[in-house]
Amino acid sequence: MHSLHQLLLSALATLAVGLKPGDEEITGQIPLGDPKVDGIKLPWEQQNDNTNNPFPDLELEDEYSLPPSWQGPSHCVGEYCLFSNPTFGTDGIAMVTTPQSAWISVNFRPVADKTVESTAYSVAPIPGKGLGIVANRLIKKGEIIMQRTPAVMIHSKPHVELQPEVREKVYEAMINALSETAREKFLAQYGDTVRDKIDNNAFRMFVGDDQHEHESHLGSFPEIARINHDCRPNLHYRLTNITHTTVAVRDIPAGEELTISYIYGQASKKTRTKELQDWGFNCSCSQCTLSGFETAASDARVREIKRLEKEIEDKMTKGGKEIKPEMAGKLVQLYLDERLHAYLAPTYTRAALIYSMFGNEEKARELATEAVGALTREYGAHAKDIPSMRQLAENPKGHWSWGIKVVSEEPKKKWKLGGKKQNATETVKGK
Repeated sequence: MHSLHQLLLSALATLAVGLKPGDEEITGQIPLGDPKVDGIKLPWEQQNDNTNNPFPDLELEDEYSLPPSWQGPSHCVGEYCLFSNPTFGTDGIAMVTTPQSAWISVNFRPVADKTVESTAYSVAPIPGKGLGIVANRLIKKGEIIMQRTPAVMIHSKPHVELQPEVREKVYEAMINALSETAREKFLAQYGDTVRDKIDNNAFRMFVGDDQHEHESHLGSFPEIARINHDCRPNLHYRLTNITHTTVAVRDIPAGEELTISYIYGQASKKTRTKELQDWGFNCSCSQCTLSGFETAASDARVREIKRLEKEIEDKMTKGGKEIKPEMAGKLVQLYLDERLHAYLAPTYTRAALIYSMFGNEEKARELATEAVGALTREYGAHAKDIPSMRQLAENPKGHWSWGIKVVSEEPKKKWKLGGKKQNATETVKGK
């Protein structure tokens, strides 16, 4: 039997996302801008017999040795080297990173879910946006659109800190190490230089046990870079190890543009606009072009979402006193009204648990079923809360959360009328 404290903490537990073999991470597409790199240089590790070679090769320790199909380490600057394999993943890969991060990446388990047929979408001109991707048929909620490994993956530190002339030589070698297919796709991306293409199109990734800057990488997925931004996207993306997956979060009719969000959507228009403009990006999506009245209503819903989430969390961490299932139901409806379809998993999960705690079988089943679908879309089939939500959907009364907040209304009424304090007891029902 779980303690009440454990149950309440479990009800609000967030999904842990790391990026080590087998784990997942939700990331954003982050243009880096123009860092100040003048005068900054990483230490060179030159050996006596390499005095004329600014990029000495590095001998790998046995624990970080790569399979024979991999080339590298080469073109090393300090601890950062070029590693490549023209047959790895989607179209091959070239990495500028540390030997340890290269070894971790090579040993990630492959991800190969069933995706839609390639004819389900196509590249097409989008008014005001250039090229984008459009659905050629009805795409159903939950269908996987693309699943790709990066063509290029670069450690964030050398990308920012290397002197321009050094970085240019390393990147030239990196592009030459790509397969012909990967090279063509990478060079077709927006941007004048290799660095521009990375800044404008890369997704931030973490390779290692924790999300620290020393494990931060930039991954370039050229085909996914064609997907434009929308503050209310119809696709959600996730990174499983180093595999990028895009999933439909609602039904998408034929002819509609496929979109992802470059930022976290639960923000006011002013906040979203500033965040995107800081990256030199002016958003013209349907959410950002609402009328003044509609924008005010949307911002009010976002504020209410944040207020209600905090209120629920505060009440739950204080033992669940004064919590009501209607609060969770209202939060779900606010997310739906605000078209936040890409962020529903924690909301459905929380609501399902709260309704179960109050013994509402119908709502617990309904919301747990929705939670399973949202968790799968947003975090993948191995999301840690899926088994619990599946059990709740199939057998609410057998779930650990069932009825722990049920109060006998009849004794409560007698206490109110007759003042008999002994009748004001909370009845906790177990399985």
